[in-house]
Amino acid sequence: MSVLSMSRSFVVVPLAATLGAANTYAAATPQLAGNIVPVEVRQVAPMQYNKLFVDVTVCNASRQCRTVPDVLVDTGSVGLRLLRGALDGLELAPVTDPRGRPLSNWSSFGSGDLWGTMHLAQVRLGEVSTTRAIPIEVYDLPGRREKLPDGYADVDTRPEIARMGNGILGISPHRHFPKGYYVKGAKTQMPGASRWLAVQVDAARQLTNPIARFPSPYDNGSVISLPEVDWTAGATRVQGWLGLGIGAATEALFPHGARIVSHDLDDNGQFAAAIGARRFPVLVDSGTNALSLDLSHLGVSRHARYASYYDAVAPTPIELAVRSGDDEVKLARPLYVGPTVKYLKAHSTHGALPMVVGWDDGQRSLSVLGLPFFYGRTVATGLRGTVNPFPQGAPAAATAAPDDDADGFEIIDDEFASVDAAAPGWMIVDDYVERAANRATATTTNAAPRAVDGAFELLSNSPHGFIAYTD
Repeated sequence: MSVLSMSRSFVVVPLAATLGAANTYAAATPQLAGNIVPVEVRQVAPMQYNKLFVDVTVCNASRQCRTVPDVLVDTGSVGLRLLRGALDGLELAPVTDPRGRPLSNWSSFGSGDLWGTMHLAQVRLGEVSTTRAIPIEVYDLPGRREKLPDGYADVDTRPEIARMGNGILGISPHRHFPKGYYVKGAKTQMPGASRWLAVQVDAARQLTNPIARFPSPYDNGSVISLPEVDWTAGATRVQGWLGLGIGAATEALFPHGARIVSHDLDDNGQFAAAIGARRFPVLVDSGTNALSLDLSHLGVSRHARYASYYDAVAPTPIELAVRSGDDEVKLARPLYVGPTVKYLKAHSTHGALPMVVGWDDGQRSLSVLGLPFFYGRTVATGLRGTVNPFPQGAPAAATAAPDDDADGFEIIDDEFASVDAAAPGWMIVDDYVERAANRATATTTNAAPRAVDGAFELLSNSPHGFIAYTD
């Protein structure tokens, strides 16, 4: 079966129709506006879980357009990347270097390498379009005779990304993706030598975060709102919202009176967190399908065969504390770890599985709050150089967290037939977050830190962006 035949058309079921549907969760319907776009967590391939999808429309210079369904919403990467077949023949102009040579890009993700060609397209989400055409990447499945740069594809992730959907919408705090650009040079006399030449390109030719090119007031960040999902049972599908812009444009996505925790980010897009005595930087990333956390100091056991997954006897709360401003804030809404492999097997047809927690002991391991962190929260991701409007420090009185009932969690046999134990790195949970080495420079170099003047907080730009979420 081809990749595209596994893809589904994007259909949003009306909220009223979901209230009685088994294993389907829907966020409250906000005051609908053109900048608030429906999103959905569901399976587009067997055994797939915790993937958040949206429709994306792209147009060429002739105003011919295609709407591409099943594009992963990823707050951990930069730029729009689309499977060529999903464009259904739409021709997009190539992005070229100053000498007129077409550009390609080699990106490194947590799960491997991705290669694609650079093109210009106007990008639309809902009723909001970029003010002009921006560079995007178009990728194909690997070809038998393709010649790529030396060293490419220790792990080629193109087949996996094509299997999970039709592309990736990277809306991290970064505005551009500055590395990994190549042009094809003249033929070489050396047999088997690569013709690809690495080049540096200016920001106008780099993969661009579409939000950075939306008109004001939709150009300062995004908001994702997903409903609470039962930790032990999961859900077949989850319906939520992606809001464009932070402030009045997406105010309807924040529940009235909700406690909000806010962080200015460091250069890696992280902030300080703690679990018990262990302190670490953490990344919030909708494109990662699990929680990646080191729980060794809590005595939580690993699975005997699949060591990157935890194997707690029963669902166990993970109490997370975070640094916000000058205060350490204990989150009211706990996360949970359980017998992960059994949990995955028991709910293999569910697209939303909150209780998936793992850790890879490799040197490049990152602590990541993936999509399970988003369930039951509204999460704002602010772009670099924009103002964080949310107060930092210990929030006001918290809304009571829901009472999570762990009764009825079924322990079943630990055979998990879909896991290939011979495949190294299969258990890495950070599937789509770009490695920390791929950093863009701050777009605002003169942004001053926040200052406090009496009872008033003087808001200034967040040079590395910000994260804020309900708790």
